[in-house]
Amino acid sequence: MAEGVQKLRCAHCRSDISVPESYHHGDHVKCGSCGMRHKVSRGDVLRLVIADVGPLRDALLHNKNLTERLEAELRHARGSFGVGVNGLGIGVIYAIAQIVRDDRTIDTSLATEAVVVAILSGLLLEAANFFFLAKRQRLRRLGEEIDEARAEGRALQQKIREASRV
Repeated sequence: MAEGVQKLRCAHCRSDISVPESYHHGDHVKCGSCGMRHKVSRGDVLRLVIADVGPLRDALLHNKNLTERLEAELRHARGSFGVGVNGLGIGVIYAIAQIVRDDRTIDTSLATEAVVVAILSGLLLEAANFFFLAKRQRLRRLGEEIDEARAEGRALQQKIREASRV
C-alpha cells in the first residue's frame, strides 16, 4: 500500500524533508541534513515549524547582546575625538615656536593665538578623519553590522513565533 509523501523545506537549513501522510498534526520529524526537529502542522496547508525553540531563544539572546555591544561601540566611535586631540599638541608646538623663533613673551595674545591654532587644527584633523580616514569607515561598518544583527534578530523572533503557534 503506497503512502503519500510530501516534501517540505527545513526551517533551519532549507533542505527537503519527506513527511508521510501518516504523520499527524503535532508529530515530530527530524531533518536528515542538520538534525533540527520540526513539528508537523496540518491545517489548510502542511507546514513544518521548529519543535524546540530553546536554541533559538539562546541565539536571540546572543543576538541582542551583540546588537547592544555594537550600538555601544558606535556611540563611542561617534563621540571619540580621535586625531582631533592632536590639535592640542599643534597649538603647544605653535606657542613654543613663537617663543623660541620670534622671541615672543608669554602673554595673553600668544596664549589666545595658540588656543585658536589648537582648535582650528583639531577641527580640521577631525573633519579629515571623519570624511577621508578610518572614522567614517568604522562608523559605516558598525552601522552595517548593526543592521545585519537586527535583521537576524527579527528572523529569529519570527521563527520563535511560528513555532509557538503549533
